[in-house]
Amino acid sequence: MSQAATIGALARRMGVQPSAVRFYERQGLIAPERLANAYRVYGREAVNALGFICRAKSLGFSLDQIREILEIRRRDAEPCQRVRSLVERNLKEVERKIAELIRLRRELKGLAGRAAPSSAPAGVCPIIESPSPKA
Repeated sequence: MSQAATIGALARRMGVQPSAVRFYERQGLIAPERLANAYRVYGREAVNALGFICRAKSLGFSLDQIREILEIRRRDAEPCQRVRSLVERNLKEVERKIAELIRLRRELKGLAGRAAPSSAPAGVCPIIESPSPKA
């Protein structure tokens, strides 16, 4: 995209909704130029920033983390050291979540194997309410 793009063209190119582009603009993550008729147009810097935002989000970076990285870059500094630190922190969080999901899967498998009560339960449902046997 060598010349400035409208919001619709930019959104289509990046595979996002125009509302997402506006949201990132409101968040200060991308900045359009304004034409005389007040239409937004997005130049190379905005296109690059939106591409970065989309990729970073797909890797699980938060908007605050993305903002921080973009601000470092806009100060003409190299953000890669900070990105590495964030990647390591995010990886630890993903590993924690995976461990929690493995525990949850084990517990749900145990619940799925429980027999339904033959009489009306006193509570809502004893499959969930009764404690799981320790494995």
